[in-house]
Amino acid sequence: MDDKLLAVIIGFVLGAIGYWFTTFQMQPILKYRDIRNQILVDFIYFAQVVNAEGYNDEMKKLFRERILANRKASAQLSAAVQELPYWYLLYLKLKGQDPEAAARNHLIGYSNTTDYDQADKVENFIRRKLGLPPKT
Repeated sequence: MDDKLLAVIIGFVLGAIGYWFTTFQMQPILKYRDIRNQILVDFIYFAQVVNAEGYNDEMKKLFRERILANRKASAQLSAAVQELPYWYLLYLKLKGQDPEAAARNHLIGYSNTTDYDQADKVENFIRRKLGLPPKT
């Protein structure tokens, strides 16, 4: 077999493997990490509106946005976890993280919480299960 043809075949096979690995292994991980980081941003951005009772209309609007953002993040996180490769889920489990538990009940529950103490407990649980830094 000609050396040039062998080089082309090897290049094609390695390119196909690289494409497969990038598309089906790495992109779901990057998507998961983007959603996880967005959840952290939402925690910081909406920290002051756990309960909008007695606030002005602007804060009530922000409170409603917090509820919608948390519900959307929960749905996105649940979908992203389904796409994660098995080996990455094992890696997360070894690190003590459980994004499925964070998304399934706790992120939705957090969106419905209006009590500051309860919200703080739920947020700390979500942070721990997603491997996010603790609240300061």
